[in-house]
Amino acid sequence: MCHEGICAVFLRLNKFYQAGEIVNTELKVEEQQVEYQYKSLTWYAHQTFAEKLCDTNTQQLRQDYIQITSWLYLGGIVRHARTQNTTKLEEKPEYALALLFVPVVCHYCLLHIPSEDLKEKKPHRYLVVIPEIKDFEDASQRRWRLQQLEIKQLHVSSLGEAGLLYYSLDDIHTEGGYYQACQVWLYEKMNQASRQRTLMSIEEIKIDKNTLITYQQVQKYFQPNYQKIQPKQIFINVNLIRSLIADNLVKGIHWLSSFWEKLVIEDSKGYLFNQLFSHREGFIIMAENAEEDKQYLIFIKVVQQAMKGNFTKMYAKVEKGKDPPIKKKVERLRAELNYCYDELSFKEYLSDFLVRGGLNKYFNEHQEEISLLIKKTPWQELKIWSLLAIASYKPKEKPTNMDDSSFPNNQKLEEVNYESEEE
Repeated sequence: MCHEGICAVFLRLNKFYQAGEIVNTELKVEEQQVEYQYKSLTWYAHQTFAEKLCDTNTQQLRQDYIQITSWLYLGGIVRHARTQNTTKLEEKPEYALALLFVPVVCHYCLLHIPSEDLKEKKPHRYLVVIPEIKDFEDASQRRWRLQQLEIKQLHVSSLGEAGLLYYSLDDIHTEGGYYQACQVWLYEKMNQASRQRTLMSIEEIKIDKNTLITYQQVQKYFQPNYQKIQPKQIFINVNLIRSLIADNLVKGIHWLSSFWEKLVIEDSKGYLFNQLFSHREGFIIMAENAEEDKQYLIFIKVVQQAMKGNFTKMYAKVEKGKDPPIKKKVERLRAELNYCYDELSFKEYLSDFLVRGGLNKYFNEHQEEISLLIKKTPWQELKIWSLLAIASYKPKEKPTNMDDSSFPNNQKLEEVNYESEEE
């Protein structure tokens, strides 16, 4: 990953490197051998540039400014040859020397867009994390720790998680402060036939103690990316929900803030909704750990109690020996929620749904609290908790010939083909 990331980001132009032969090697991943193919390099610009930093006569660092190029300073490009004398990038020799080590300090990830068809192979999108370094010793130790990350952890679906991953292995102490900052740059091909990637986006990320502690809890309680290993390739299933939460954390907003837009507007294939089921325990734990979210746990119980009332009626109507249409019922509930387009339509549906569910012990026990929650909470946010309640509902008793495969939530995740690219 590091080799391919440097080639895709720093060494995009072939005048900055000399390619060798295609190398076939075997990597050991989770005790299994995987065949891997990559293009080797016989030379790259960083190896010999240091010679230009010294005066040939004195063998000391030059005193004047020297010109630097895009492979040293990402994004620094002279667009027009006629104006290169006035637009060229210059830096002090000591700063240019530090820039030679930037590719090693940076971290590289692959970005996956949730709305895309993951079975369709497309050129890799590379993310490069450029940290703000305050202490070189701490930075080198952090970079060394990052080598512990597995390949599957280097696949993300947001720029925010790429930044948090860089600091995810830091030890956070309750006493004292903690603050880190970095930039995440996105490089991707403008068209599939192109040999070069273009800088498409830059995001500045600031991380405090609470943000990182919360993300470390997300890593602990939410399923990691899954990898399926075959002799010649590795398939990656990206945990999109974890990346969405990470993106919210770096933006300084509630960890569930953007789920309404993602689930309702962008999730046309139901991919994210199906992931909610396998992550229901993580959502509950996160809510339990946050005092302000505990009221939503009661709301989930209220919704699920109403579901139980509706499902009891459904079981009563099913002929003996046949399975109740749980899958169709869950999909229908989801569709009904998605038809709610504003606050009034949502609250009308929610009220009707609770009435149809019959007597609700959780609502009766927490009537004032739930009523205030429904009144004060933005309807989009409450809609997410409603979807979560539907996705995580599991009847206590089911017919013996009915297993978890009856639920839409247990569909297999799409597989992302992770292979080295031929440039």
